[in-house]
Amino acid sequence: MTMKLGPVRRCRTRQEALTWFQDSGETVAEWALSNGFPPAVVYSLLAGRTKGRRGQAHRAAVALGLKPDVTAPSYDGHNPSRKGTRTI
Repeated sequence: MTMKLGPVRRCRTRQEALTWFQDSGETVAEWALSNGFPPAVVYSLLAGRTKGRRGQAHRAAVALGLKPDVTAPSYDGHNPSRKGTRTI
């Protein structure tokens, strides 16, 4: 069963995500496997060993709410990958 962490208006801290796991009763490993992530990746994110900059770690960080979902239609942050938009 896939459980969502709920709507995220701002990014969660690692401590907030850990608190959610404690309050919900679901283990980190259960959440990771039910959401298609290796548990080691999620544990590394929550421990601060991985920042989630790319690949599975990035996708897991977005799913945990640790990072914003830049592909979401409501995201209106700066996109540094767009070339030619820099102003001096």
